[in-house]
Amino acid sequence: MVGSEHDKADDSSVPATGFMVVAYQRAVAVCEVVSVGAGLNGTDATYFAHELREEFPGAIVAILPKN
Repeated sequence: MVGSEHDKADDSSVPATGFMVVAYQRAVAVCEVVSVGAGLNGTDATYFAHELREEFPGAIVAILPKN
């Protein structure tokens, strides 16, 4: 099948995009949130960043691009 959805979804040459969230305390990563594959979307990354700020008060929480 030319142009099937399977062919489009199985293009491993396209780099994964999306975000990951990391909480740092005293220059050490104490928690990372990342999904398998494409990474978190903007809404999920924001949600998890908020949760990590509550779980680790005083930590630096970063939303980073996933490569």
